[in-house]
Amino acid sequence: MKKIYLLLPAIFLCSYLHAQFKLGTNYSLLIPQGEMGNNINPVHTVNLSFLYTPKIFCQRFSVGTEMGFGNYAYVTKEQDLRFPDGSGINTDVIYTSNVINAALVLRANLAAKGKLIPYIEAKAGTINFFSNVYVADPEDQSSCKPLESKNIIRDNTFFATYGGGVQVDVGLFDKKVTAGKFIIDVGINKIKGGNLNYINTKDIQTHVHTDPNAPVDPGKGEPLNVQFINISTQTIHEHQVAELHNSQLRMIGIKIGMLFKLGNN
Repeated sequence: MKKIYLLLPAIFLCSYLHAQFKLGTNYSLLIPQGEMGNNINPVHTVNLSFLYTPKIFCQRFSVGTEMGFGNYAYVTKEQDLRFPDGSGINTDVIYTSNVINAALVLRANLAAKGKLIPYIEAKAGTINFFSNVYVADPEDQSSCKPLESKNIIRDNTFFATYGGGVQVDVGLFDKKVTAGKFIIDVGINKIKGGNLNYINTKDIQTHVHTDPNAPVDPGKGEPLNVQFINISTQTIHEHQVAELHNSQLRMIGIKIGMLFKLGNN
């Protein structure tokens, strides 16, 4: 048993010394599919990744992590927030919607060596959708004023992806570059996850006062209301500023980026 305990550190040390590490960055375009595609625009993300290849066992397989930040809406829209009797305000409402994701990565190269190496890849992790709705104070301070400047909508779910791509050695185009040091990474994958709450930023409508207890129209999301106070009467009321939707995470991801080999292994 003592020999096994002595052998394990030697195995880990040998694996480390013969391993290959890559640091990567990429731009990804995430295109919503299905119901989600009807409600939000494509997500633009920037990702950082780290890959570890234990070359002593099989240099075709890599494991690692990836983290990314993205945006799918930054919209300013003037909203007519009035009651049927004409009271109320006109003011700007700013919609900002972002995404943060983190995942574990498993990649299998379909060739051991070469300037062009195709691969297949799978990821699993969590993704967070969050939106800020900022209601600006009106120019006419004698009418209505929002009690909440921001209304944060946040939700997250687990996701999995599968797909593939190709690694292109920059040395293919420039002989002065060390082979395998800089790699162009292009890929496409399919993303599936659980249900998410998010606001409709693809087709923001001008809203008027709504009854929060009224049934939701078919095909529309639930109203997202913000409280306002009438400066003159001190009456508090609500106006709808967005629609809240819930659907499954379904996307197609297209990426292009660079991998940088660390060290000389």
